[in-house]
This record gives sequence, C-alpha cells and structure tokens, in this order.
Amino acid sequence: MKKRTLKAAAVFLTAAMVSAMTAGCTGSGDGNGEKSASGGDNTINILFNGAKEKGWDEIYAKYLEETKDTLGVELNITWVEPADYKEKLNLIMMGGDDYDLVFDAPWCHLRDLAADHYYADLSSYFNNDEYPGLKKAFSKQVMENNKWYGSQCYIPLMRTYGTGIPVVHYRKDWAKKWGIGTDGQIESMEDLTAYWEKAKENKILPLSVMDSRGFYELLSNEQDMTKAGIQMFKAANLTIYVYIKDNKVQAMAAEGAGDEAFKNFPEPFNYDFGAKRYDEFAKWQKAGYISADSMTIKEADTPFYAGDAASEIGTLDDTTKIVTNLKQYSPEAEYGFFVYVDRVRNMQDGAITTTFTANNGLSIPASSKKIDKTMKFLDWMFGDAANHDLFELGIEGTDWKPVGEDQYQSISTYPDNFHGYAFTWNPNYVRFSDTLPKDALKYRVWELKESSFQAAPVSGFNFNTSDVELSTTVAQVKTITDRITTIKLHGILNDGTKEYASAKEMLKSNTDEAMKNGGEEIFKALETQINEFLSEKAKQ
Repeated sequence: MKKRTLKAAAVFLTAAMVSAMTAGCTGSGDGNGEKSASGGDNTINILFNGAKEKGWDEIYAKYLEETKDTLGVELNITWVEPADYKEKLNLIMMGGDDYDLVFDAPWCHLRDLAADHYYADLSSYFNNDEYPGLKKAFSKQVMENNKWYGSQCYIPLMRTYGTGIPVVHYRKDWAKKWGIGTDGQIESMEDLTAYWEKAKENKILPLSVMDSRGFYELLSNEQDMTKAGIQMFKAANLTIYVYIKDNKVQAMAAEGAGDEAFKNFPEPFNYDFGAKRYDEFAKWQKAGYISADSMTIKEADTPFYAGDAASEIGTLDDTTKIVTNLKQYSPEAEYGFFVYVDRVRNMQDGAITTTFTANNGLSIPASSKKIDKTMKFLDWMFGDAANHDLFELGIEGTDWKPVGEDQYQSISTYPDNFHGYAFTWNPNYVRFSDTLPKDALKYRVWELKESSFQAAPVSGFNFNTSDVELSTTVAQVKTITDRITTIKLHGILNDGTKEYASAKEMLKSNTDEAMKNGGEEIFKALETQINEFLSEKAKQ
C-alpha cells in the first residue's frame, strides 16, 4: 500500500495556514499564564481540547504542592475551545510545534496522523511494573485493541468499554398524564410511538433533534449480529456488514444494497436487515413525529428543556445535563428515559458489543523530547483515585464531596464542566453526579461491568485509508453517499435528484451508484486488511 508522504501532508498544512491568523491564538494560558508551548526541562507542554475552567489555578497549585518533592513535573497547558480544536491540532502537528501531549480521536486527526507516524509508539510504557499507574488503569486487552496500524500511539480515554447507553429522554410526567407505559415508564417502541401521538394531540413536537441526527439509532441492533460473526464497519459513509468465520472474511455487503447482496450471510441475517428501519423513519416523518425543518435545527435550538418538545434522543451520559436544564426551564417536569435496545434495557450479560476502541484519547508527538517525563506524569495521574479526581473533579471539600461509592456532590461548577473525556476518563475511576436519578444510576453502574460487554468479531482493527489512491476513492464515493447519509435518518425520501417511493428504493439507488464508482475498491481493500489483521493476530 502506498503511504501518504509528508509532501502530501503539506497540502493539509497549506489549507490550515490560511486560517492561521485566527486559529493560532485560540488557546489561553495555564496556571502560570503561559500561552504557547514553552518551559524548561521539568515542564511538559499540553494541547487541551477545552476551555480553562474556573478553579483550575487552585487545583494546579495543589497539584504542584503535592508533587514538588516527588514527581516534579510542571504543566504548560494551551487551552483550546472545542470548536477550534481540530483545526488547531492540525496546525501545530504540521508546523512541528513543541508539544508533549495532545488530545486526538478517530473523529479528529488520529487516523491520518497515526498512519503518517506523527505520534510516538508508547508500547514500552504499558503493562510493566516501572509504570504501575498505567498498568493498573489500562489493561493489556484495552491497549492491544487501541493500537493504530500496529503502533501503540493512542492512550484511550473512556469510562466504559461502550459508547454510552442509547436512550430516548422524555417527560415522564406527561407520559403519566397521558396514560402511557407503566406509571409513565415507557417500556417498548409501541409505548414510545403512542407517547408521540399524544404529544401531537397536545400540540407538542414529539421528537426534538440534536445536530441533525434525526431518528438516529432507533430500531437498530435489534438482533444480535455479534454471536453470528457479523460486524459493521463504516467507510466513505457506506455502512458495510462483514461476516467472519474460521478467522476469515466470508461475505460482505453494504446496507441498502438489497436482499440479494446478503445471500451468503447466516440466518437470520441473510437479507438487507439494516435498511428496513429507514422506511419506518419515513412513516414517522410523514406522521409529524419530527419537525419539518429537522435538517437545519442545531443543538442550541432544541426545545425539549422548555417543554416545546416531548422527547430527544441521546445516551444516559446526557442525563445529568438534561435533569439540570429541565429544573431550570421546566421545574414542574419529571424526567424519564427509555432504553430502546431490548437486551440493554434488560441488563443482560454481554448485551453491549464492543471493539474496546476509545472515541477519545491522548497521544504524544513523535517529535517530543520529554516522552518519559510525560508518561511519568500520566502514571501519577492514573495511579490512584485521589490523583485522578484532583483533575477530573477538583479539590475535595472545595469543588466536590463524595456521596457513597459511586457519586459526588458538586460544591463548585468545576466538576460538572471539566472536559474529562479529553484528559482523565478511565473505567477504574468513575463517579457520577448525585443529580443522576437512581434508575439511571443503576444502568450507569451496570455499564461499568466487564460482564455487560461482548467482544466484536474483530477488535483492535482500524481500516487504513491513507493510501493515496484509496483515499481518493473514499472521497469520491463519499460525495455520492453524502446525498443520503443525513436525510435517511430524518425519514426524507428526496436526495436532491428525485423523490423516491420508499427509503428502500432510495438506498438501493444510492448504494448501487456508490459501488460502481469506487465502492468495490473500498470493499476489496477492507477485506484484504481484515484478513491480514486476523492472520497476524492468529500468529500471536
């Protein structure tokens, strides 16, 4: 496979430099007032995805006091607003700025920067007694499954092995008033649609959307693909299902390609099972369960808090924020949530499939001269709960106080606003706000158990599309699939070229076009890489 060269990457830099005058100054200083990467031998430079929170200076001072005679590492942090972070990271990495620790993620620049070896391989720092904190916080299994193209260049930040329990947030007081569910508790999709119908009758928007996600993952994952050896991958906005048996790819098909494309899949998955839900979305859209202008609504416009909408889709991770906002905007409201995946709602063992891959993480630029020092700091931070909580929650007694084993009570605004996902998240150290309702807490604690998960057929694999020809093909196919990527989630049947009679027809037309214009090449590359990965893993 042809590697993308630094010369090619320079094109990326040129584009970024156009906005350098604005993006280059998005950071604000740390406790020492620094604005850019600098410092002496004992200072590590950190690029942080998030604004500096009130109370940080006092927390940083306490950290320095606690570690002055032991660790002796100072932190020089450049704080960057999340909206600016992706561009800022690209700019500093392409420009070779002096940083020792940066936030990155698969949705940010990790795929490209890892492929081009911009990040240091940190394999020697994990799973050994020289770094006991890292050994304790990051299991061998997790680290093996967070390698990128064979390199341990990514330190995973996650609270659980999943991506959050998927739910529909709703007004339980309204469900009680309208006679929906068991004392207002929605327990099925039938209950949910009945609730939406009652909302319509009461002139309330049934479902408010966030970031154009539409009906999102509703009606998906209703059958257990994992046990059948089937795994879903995304490439060029194609949803690709791969059937793996005997350590080898047996069949591949794109969602929307039609039943014939799935004929070699095992029962009951030998039909286009993932596509059927979009026609239900179209019915819901026609029924008025979602706003007619849902495609243009932004998160800030969501009317759920104010009582203008009856529900919104998200995960239980959102609950504390939602409960707080409901108290502010609709104090009479009673919060409710519906876990719409049956096996998760029933908290079955192995209910959640995982690849153990983190959506967020930390990396160290290969150019850093202070890798040992940076890793010693991380070893200290992840070494025990007190060190970890100092950064994630603040000063105990000043910013927070413990409530039982699993929760905390906020004293300041710091613990509820700090971006832990960008710096401190780890399954070993989790406390939930005491504003989290008891029924939600039950699910969140269950989600922390390893027994709640089952490993995907292929864990630790990342599709490498950095090859010049393949990346061009991916971009070409994406221009086709982008026509329906969002609208299908909203139940819209017009892709900008014509109105379709059904979502099935629209998906088939789009998928066929995508496959004829590069999709087949993407399939071949994905199959080759998966088979190579499985073969290498079998040798270990």
